[in-house]
Amino acid sequence: MFIAMNRLTVPADYRSHLEERFAGAGARMKDVPGCLEYQFLLPTEGDEIIVYTKWESEDAFNAWTQGEAFQRAHQGANPNSPVKGDLRKYTVKFSS
Repeated sequence: MFIAMNRLTVPADYRSHLEERFAGAGARMKDVPGCLEYQFLLPTEGDEIIVYTKWESEDAFNAWTQGEAFQRAHQGANPNSPVKGDLRKYTVKFSS
């Protein structure tokens, strides 16, 4: 199992725009091969939003990032966006 967490630092005045862009992502991710779980985590305080995804494998994650669904999801993204991303990847060693 593999986890990818994209930690996004988002200015307060841009947060609603980002939420709108991600609004339908959960439903779309259900159709992505190998994706087991998707969560869009909003902070109770602070400016960090986390996009959490769980995958069958790192290969499944990489296939998605290199595929058409990923390209569609990211088309129209603002190249001058004030959002700063920090993608972190994890292999699940122990699971209940």
